This record gives sequence, structure tokens and C-alpha cells, in this order.
Amino acid sequence: MPNEFITASEGPDNQDGFFRFSQGISYADRADDEPTPFSFAETGPPTERDLLPDDEIDTSIKGNMYKNTYEYDIAVIGGGPAGYAAAVRAAKLGAKTILFERDMLSGLAGGGSAVLNLGKILTKKNSIATHLTSNAARFLRSFRVRVEAGDAIIKTAHEIICRGKTYSVSKVILCGGMKSVRPDIPGSSHHGVLTISEIMKISEAPSRLMIYGGGSAGCEIAMAFLGAGTSVMMVEPEPRLLPEMDAGLSEAMQDTLINAGVKIYTGVAVKEVSDRGGNPFVVTEKGGVLCDRLLITSEQKLDMSSLDDLESSIETDENGIVVNEYLETNIAGIYAAGDCTGICSQTHAAYRMGETAAENAMGKRKPLDLRAIPVVVFTTPGAASVGITEEEAIKEYGDDLVIGTSMLSENVRAMISGQTDGFVKVLAGRKHGEIYGVHIYGEEAAEMIAEPAALMRMEVTIHEVCGDIIHAHPTYAEAFCDACADALSKGVSE
Repeated sequence: MPNEFITASEGPDNQDGFFRFSQGISYADRADDEPTPFSFAETGPPTERDLLPDDEIDTSIKGNMYKNTYEYDIAVIGGGPAGYAAAVRAAKLGAKTILFERDMLSGLAGGGSAVLNLGKILTKKNSIATHLTSNAARFLRSFRVRVEAGDAIIKTAHEIICRGKTYSVSKVILCGGMKSVRPDIPGSSHHGVLTISEIMKISEAPSRLMIYGGGSAGCEIAMAFLGAGTSVMMVEPEPRLLPEMDAGLSEAMQDTLINAGVKIYTGVAVKEVSDRGGNPFVVTEKGGVLCDRLLITSEQKLDMSSLDDLESSIETDENGIVVNEYLETNIAGIYAAGDCTGICSQTHAAYRMGETAAENAMGKRKPLDLRAIPVVVFTTPGAASVGITEEEAIKEYGDDLVIGTSMLSENVRAMISGQTDGFVKVLAGRKHGEIYGVHIYGEEAAEMIAEPAALMRMEVTIHEVCGDIIHAHPTYAEAFCDACADALSKGVSE
């Protein structure tokens, strides 16, 4: 635990607030707190009776600082978004914290957002990655988190080995995430077949890129490479793009990509890959395609490399490491957060999970709550949603469901900005006006989703959105209010 200032009033025969320092303690060891002033007793210089005997002050300090025999209170495995957030939160709560990372701090968070402007980023990505990593390292250092570069191996719940050195820890938070792997497709080992992590390392855009997988990553990368001059084809085995999002967003995204020049084939699977003159020839259920690079976005595998002998003991399922509502695994003292749990792949969800895991590892009992987590696709225009889809709402609520929409073509700010493509859709309860889901497609979708996500978390109704909340004019945010008003007009009772 962090060093604490010890005052004379905490021991026997002490006077007035004289601060006794020993063990090399100073306010520099409490970088996140304001320095505490100290002074001699008002009655004059201290005498022997004003000072705590060494054995008593040693006992006082060590009783506060060392509640166990472990070298570190919290060990975080993995420096991606979840691990970074967990380490910072644990340190803020007073834990002596160590973070192990084999590759690069901040994980793929920085690299993933980089595809927003690939044409400019390809020549700058290394310096940007270095900048992001440096900032992360500097911030961790400001909270006195020790960062160790290398592969961490967990021997037991309290013993970690990294680069030949053994560390004793009280609690462990697993944030190793997922790793991209090649699928079980014949010929997928071809040098022209890339995973997401591999395509982020290329130095120039290929002439012809085929993307297998039409989820958010596939859509983002398709638009980014299209802007860099690449000819792009997308193949998705599901009936539509963005299969986990609202169908309205899926349709809008597909129309946008097609109009931009992307060739899209849904309901088609890749069967095998062969070589044609050094390039991958991709055989699909619809026919063969010759390309320069084939990107496979959908294959992710749980990274269990740090668990060593514990791999067979820790509980997993098809999604990842199994955790309870407090993010603790089946092994006492070991927690997990982020992608490795399979709960949610959004970076902002990983941050929240890391913070929650750290708080619970420090003794709190705070359940994870991702009921109103926004999901965003960073394209132009973009897609964003929170809550359930229209299809799910119809199944669950039936006639109690009302749907309100607002087209951005009718929004004044969108008109001024010349970005009128898109819509806002609100799913609400007919009886009470509670908000079940909000789905936005448009230039500012990623920014616009913040308000409905916050209001849903606070259980605000569409009555309150329209009657009590004033939106600035002209703003994109007014479109959300207009969609709520449209829902009200369709028979929502007071």
C-alpha cells in the first residue's frame, strides 16, 4: 500500500501534530496527493517524549503499509485498454501495482482508430504508435505503476515469472485479450493472407484487397483502404453486414460502401485459398477471386500463453475466460477483463471492465454493468447504437413497442454541414416511454450516441427527453430529440 504520513497524535505521549518521518517516507511517494505540511509542536522544539520510539513507529507504518507478505498488491497481465485502465485504477486506490506487457502499451486501441485516415497514417503510423505508447507509459509512471516488458507466466495465483525473475503478488488481473489467428481454411497460410494485426503493419496499400468478414472491423478497414486507392471486395458469410447490429444500420452501411465502390457479397463463404503467380486466389461459394491481399477479420483466439500450468484449471467457454459479475474467475484472487472474457469487444467497455476488476480486486463488491454500452463503427458516415435492436425489441415487447425516427436530411446542423445522409431511430415503450434502444447512422454518429447512452443508463424516458431536456440549436443532437418526439406521436401514453 502507499506510504502514509504518521502524526504524533497517532501514538502514545504525542503532542499537537508533530509529524514523525522515518523509513525514508516523503510526500514524493504520494505523487497523486497534495504534500502534507508538517511542523514542530507549538510549545517549542520536540523532546524525546514528543517522538514515537522506533519500534512503535515501525509497527505503525508497517501495519498500514504491509497488510500481507506479497511484493505487489495487484499484478496486471496485458497493457491493452483493459490492462491499462486496471493498473491505473488499482494504483489510484492505493495498490502497489505492476503491469506486464510483451508488445506495446495501449494494445490495438490506437492502431484500430488509425484506419480512419489510412491514406495519411500509412507513412506516420510508427511515430503515432510510439507517441501513444510513450503517453501511456508516462501516465502509468505518474501513478507509480511498475511496467515490465516481457512474457509474464503465472505459476500460481500469487507467483508470476517474467524474464527469469519471480514476483509475488496478492491479486492478478488477466487482460491478455484475444489474438488474431488464421482460420481452418485450406491455403490460409499463404503469405498474402493477413489477420487484422498483420494488416495494420503493412507499409503501403495493396491494389486489390479482399476482406472476409463484414463486421465493424471489416467495414472500417474497407472504407479506409478504399480512401487510399485500393480496390476492395467484401465477402460475408452471414446474410448481411454488421450482423450483430440493427438491420437498419446494416442496410445503410451496405448502401454507403457500395456507392463508394466496394463490391459486397453476403451469404457467401470462403472455401479455400491457392496461389496464382504469388498472389492469393480465393475460392468462394460464388466463384474464385484473384487479389493482392486477403484480410480475414473474424478469426480471434483467446490468448492463454500467460497461464502456463493454470490453463487447464481456469474455466473458459466458447467466448473466453468465464468470470462472475465481479469479473473474478473460478480461481480465487484471479480476475479477468477486456476481450479475453468475450463479454464485449468495444474499447470503452474494456476500460470499464478493467476499472471494475481493479476495484473488486481491491476489496470492493461492484458488479459489472454494461447495460447501456454504446457500440460504434468508425466509418464515414458512421454507425452507432446502444440497447437492443429493432428485431429484438419486437420479439420482446410486441405491441408495447413504438419506433420513432428522424432523418438527418431534416436536421438544420446537418444541412449547414452538408452531411445529411443518415437517421436516428429510437425504440421505446408505448406505456411508459422507456428507451429500449437507439440506433444512429450519420457523420457524427459516434458523438451523437453519447447522450442516449447516458440517458438510458439513468432510465430517462422519451417524455423527459422531449419535455425537460433542452438541446442547443442548431446541433446534430436535436435529431435524437426529434426521433423521441416522433415516437411520442405514435401513441405513447403519459
